[in-house]
Amino acid sequence: MSTAYRLDDLAQRVGGRVRGNGERSIRGIATLDEAGQEELSFLTNPRYRSAAGRTRAGAVLVGAGTELSGPDLLEVDEPYRVLARLLELFHPTVPRAPGVSPDARVADDVRLGSDVRVEPFAVIGSGCELGDRVSVGAGSVLGEGCSLGSDTELRPRVVLYPGTRVGRRCLVHAGVVLGGDGFGFATTDGRHLKVPQVGCVVVEDDVEIGANSAVDRAMLGETRLGEGSKIDDLVMIAHGVRIGPRALLAAQSGIAGSARLGARATLAGQTGVAGHLELGDGVTVAAKSAVLGDLADGAFVCGVPAIDHRRWRRSQALFKKLPELRRDLRVLRERIAAIERRLAGED
Repeated sequence: MSTAYRLDDLAQRVGGRVRGNGERSIRGIATLDEAGQEELSFLTNPRYRSAAGRTRAGAVLVGAGTELSGPDLLEVDEPYRVLARLLELFHPTVPRAPGVSPDARVADDVRLGSDVRVEPFAVIGSGCELGDRVSVGAGSVLGEGCSLGSDTELRPRVVLYPGTRVGRRCLVHAGVVLGGDGFGFATTDGRHLKVPQVGCVVVEDDVEIGANSAVDRAMLGETRLGEGSKIDDLVMIAHGVRIGPRALLAAQSGIAGSARLGARATLAGQTGVAGHLELGDGVTVAAKSAVLGDLADGAFVCGVPAIDHRRWRRSQALFKKLPELRRDLRVLRERIAAIERRLAGED
C-alpha cells in the first residue's frame, strides 16, 4: 500500500496553498483522465483545461490564480517544477546494492571509486576510472581510458569508445554510443578515403542523454556537450560539435560536424543544423526546421531553410492563400490582355 499524505502536508512540502479540503488523503499522482478520489492530478498545460473540468481526481495541482471548479486545488507558482518534486516523493528511487557482478569483465588496472555498481556482462577496458557511486548497466562497454564522474549512471548496453570522458551526475540511457568515428571521408576519383578520427568526446556534469542517441568523436580535439544539457532519444551529434551549457535537443534532431551551439540553445524535434555554423546563446529552432546559416543570440527560427519565426508565420499565412491569389492573378492577366487589345484596336 502506498504512503498517504494529507493535501495540507503536500502543500507545506512544496510551498503551495490549498484551496479546498486540506485534510484530503492523497496516495498517488495520475493523469486527469485516470485519477481517482485519492489521487492528485495536474494541470500544467492550458490545452488540457477541458479535461481538468471532467476529472474525477480528488485534487489538482494548478498554477497560481487558476480557476477550476470541482476538485480541491493545490496552487503553486511553478506547477511543472512542483510536479517533478511530488513524483519523486511518491515514486522514490530504490537504491541498488553496489558491487561488481561476477559476470562482468573489468580490467585489472581500472580504478573504481566507492560504492560502484557494475552489472552483468559489462566490459570495462584498461585504464578506465569510475568515480564514487557510479553505476554501469548490463552489457555496457567502456573502451580503454574512459572516465565516469561520481554519481553518473549508464543504463544497459551503453557503449563508450576509448578515451570518452563523462562528468558527474550524468544519466546515459540504453543504446547510447559515445565516441564513435565521425563521418569524415576524402573523396578522390569517386572513392571515399576514410579520414582518421583521433579526437574524443567530453560530456560535462549533469548531462542526460536519451536512448539510442549518438555522439561522434572529433577528428582532432573534442566533441563537447555542455554542463546541464539534456539530449532526447535518437539525437545525432557529429564530430567536433560543441554544445554550450543547459542546451535542450529534442528527438531526431541532428547537428553536423564542427557546428557550435551557445548556452541554453533549444532544438525541437527533427531539426537539422548544417556543419561549421555558429548558433548563439538562447537560440530556439522550431520542429522540422533546417538551419543553414549562423544565428545570433536569442534567434527564434522556423522552416526550411530556417528563417525568423515571424517571417515564417507570415509566409505560411500567405501560402494558404496561394490558390486564391493564382486565380486572381489569372483574372487580372485576362483583363489586362483585353485592355491592351482594345487600345491596339483589335476589338
